[in-house]
Amino acid sequence: MDVSTIRIRHYAPEGAQCGPVKETYDTLCNMVEQLGPKLARIGFPVTLEKASSDGDPEKNNLVTLESADIDFPETPLDEILGYEASSKPCGCDGGDGHGRCRTIEVAGQTYQAVPPGLIADGLLRVALSSTGGCGSGCGTCGGG
Repeated sequence: MDVSTIRIRHYAPEGAQCGPVKETYDTLCNMVEQLGPKLARIGFPVTLEKASSDGDPEKNNLVTLESADIDFPETPLDEILGYEASSKPCGCDGGDGHGRCRTIEVAGQTYQAVPPGLIADGLLRVALSSTGGCGSGCGTCGGG
């Protein structure tokens, strides 16, 4: 069985104490713990990395997915899912680039903390992209 590692990267401001960022990271950890073994059994081990947003408020709480093994470049989760994202004020503090977080808009609802269902959907779409596409029409996996 070919193995295609899916890398999740979560961008956060250095030293910030921010509810949405912490909640998203905790959700990512739980998703990797719950779905990781299942995806690994079908050839898609999942890794999670923390990354600095380097003071860029547009990157605070950004979640990306990639798999070099199946030529799926690092792509924001919202783009994979076909949703709009923007940077909105949040409770982050701690210095330059803080005070704003990436927000995903889904059917009129806005989420600063990324819900588990969106993460699971993104993981499945990346895995399905290796089979020729997920059919989402987003253009990232050729399945549209």
